Amino acid sequence: MKGVIFVEFLEMVDNMLGMETTEEIIEKSNLPSGASYTTVGTYDDAEMIALVTQLHLKTKIEVPVLLKTFGKYLFNSFTVRYKDMLHHLKDSFEMLKRIDNYIHVEVQKIYPQAKLPVFQTEEISDKELKLIYTSERKMPDLAEGLMEATLEYFNEDYSISRTALKEDNSCVEFLIVRK
Repeated sequence: MKGVIFVEFLEMVDNMLGMETTEEIIEKSNLPSGASYTTVGTYDDAEMIALVTQLHLKTKIEVPVLLKTFGKYLFNSFTVRYKDMLHHLKDSFEMLKRIDNYIHVEVQKIYPQAKLPVFQTEEISDKELKLIYTSERKMPDLAEGLMEATLEYFNEDYSISRTALKEDNSCVEFLIVRK
């Protein structure tokens, strides 16, 4: 996993719960990297799992909620970091349909070794979009948080439902309905 994700996660914890909590979860996670993350570095996915697990143990907030919250935080950070990718998009569906063929292409230019999730989209109507998330990291809650933040960024009222296509959550179908 790219270091930028770790950096953003630890910043979220700092901002929401304070530096003491961040330091505590780092210490208790016993990370091989020592949490010396750089945005361009690549780190073992297990370190993120350890950090999220320790945050869950500290706060008693369920892991899916933490991941979804992080997805929203991450999107908001990306709107600042990568604003040039967003300014010409008219709505959330346009953006979500461009994840793999535009956004991830640009991300790969910045981080060539990144193993990004795959997002297949099918626009069912102007109000319904099917999105299939596939990732060996099995973090559909994080993906859902990113989707929710996208819809909120474009000030759209929506509902999202999801169906696990694989029991281990490595492939999940989302149905997004704009109201």
